[in-house]
Amino acid sequence: MPLMIHIQCQVMELELQKLFETANSIQEEMYYLREREEEMQDLNKSTNTKMAWLSLLSLFVCLSVAGLQIWHLKTFFEKKKLI
Repeated sequence: MPLMIHIQCQVMELELQKLFETANSIQEEMYYLREREEEMQDLNKSTNTKMAWLSLLSLFVCLSVAGLQIWHLKTFFEKKKLI
């Protein structure tokens, strides 16, 4: 009988060790995922900032080109004496 109890204790000990290793693995994975999430959030913020600046630059270029076109058309029509 004591041999049977000893074997059962060893089996339970092995199961507990496996559960402990699984729990540690899950915990390490969660820490890794949290770190990756923080990295991705930083990357997302950086990308959004760059896109905002690029949008403003694009708007400035479009308005500048429109202004140059208006100026060019005005001088063209003044030379042709249509205005």
